[in-house]
Amino acid sequence: MKKLELIPLLGIPEVKPNDNISLLIKKSLKKTKINLKNNDLIVIAHKIISIAENRFVDIDSIKPKKKAISLAIKTGISPEMCQLILENSKRIIKFKKNLIISENNLGIITANAGIDSSNISKKESVILLPVNPNKSAKKIVNQLNNNTKRNLGVIISDSVGRPWRYGLTQISIGSYGILPIKKYSKDLYGTTLFDTDVPITDELASAAGLLMEKDIGVPVVLIRGYN
Repeated sequence: MKKLELIPLLGIPEVKPNDNISLLIKKSLKKTKINLKNNDLIVIAHKIISIAENRFVDIDSIKPKKKAISLAIKTGISPEMCQLILENSKRIIKFKKNLIISENNLGIITANAGIDSSNISKKESVILLPVNPNKSAKKIVNQLNNNTKRNLGVIISDSVGRPWRYGLTQISIGSYGILPIKKYSKDLYGTTLFDTDVPITDELASAAGLLMEKDIGVPVVLIRGYN
């Protein structure tokens, strides 16, 4: 690997429930005259996957239970939202005013179980993460390959905070066609390394995030050159 090239895929329209994400990507590639190559990676913001999979929830339809009402009193977050967070979490790790940190049902440590209300047109709704991001990524890879023998990879990304660090960064919440972890056993001088595992899909998702500016509508980035 000598260099990486990051290419934003422009012209992807507003995604609606039941849209075919692979088809939208193909149309963008055709419009921008980009041909997929062997070992290309596609990083996709989870939001458009969730929208296409119709993961919307109407907040007013949620009926809070006792535990959610208690959590709402402590955090100031609505009982309905607290109920939804509890339903989509394996465990609550920490909470304070206006914030709940949990391990969500995908095993990701995140704020509010990854439930989001930004960049969606349904103002009375929130949107959940995909049910199975790895499965979603596999489906898109297969559709993009279209019976060719290219080795393609898809990474589905999301924004998360970091302990004791300010701001958000992108991580991978699912992928297919790429090993997510690179393990190093020795350093430059042959010294044995322990626990030196690099989260490759997280790093690539973060790199793609530089082009996924929140207010310009670029949810898909092509990464070329990673071996």
